[in-house]
Amino acid sequence: MDATQVTTQMTPCGGPLPELEVAMINAMVTCLGSEHRKLDERILQLAFAVTRLANDPGALAAKQRAIGAWDEIRLDLWSHLQIEDGVFSWGEAHHAISDTLRETIQTERQEMRKLLAALPALSPDMDREPRMAGDDAMFSQKPLALAQTLLALARTLNSHVERYEGEVLPSILRALFHR
Repeated sequence: MDATQVTTQMTPCGGPLPELEVAMINAMVTCLGSEHRKLDERILQLAFAVTRLANDPGALAAKQRAIGAWDEIRLDLWSHLQIEDGVFSWGEAHHAISDTLRETIQTERQEMRKLLAALPALSPDMDREPRMAGDDAMFSQKPLALAQTLLALARTLNSHVERYEGEVLPSILRALFHR
C-alpha cells in the first residue's frame, strides 16, 4: 500500500506535484527574482552609459563605460536565460503560460538574438586600431551604432524582465501552489 501512495504522489501530470519539484521550481523562481533585481540595476547603468555615448560618440571614456556596462550584463545573461528557460518550460508543461504570453516571450527572445548578432565582437583592443586621416566620420559612426544597438538591447531586456516579474513568475507560482 505504501508503494501505491508513493506512485500516486509522484505522478507528474495527473496528481499532486512531488515535494522536491515544488521546492526546486520555487527556488528557481526566487533566484530569478533576485537576479532580475540585479539585472534591473545593470540595465539602468547600461542605458545611462550608452546614452552618454550617443551624445558624445567620439569620447573614448564613454565608449569604454558602455562596453563595461554591457560586459557586466553579458557575464550572467546566458546562465540567467537558461534558468528562465527551465522555469518557462515547466510552466508550459503545467499549462501555467498562456499562448499569448508564450508568443510574446518568444518574440522578445528573437529580438534579443537579433540585437546580439548586431553587436560587434568587443575586445579590449577595439579602440586601439590605427586610424588614418579622413576616417574620423567612420570612427564616430561606429560608437553611435554601438550605442543605438546597446540602447535597443537595454530596452528589450528591461521589457523582458518586467514581463517575467509581472506575468511569467506569478503564473508559475500560481500553478505551483494552487494544485
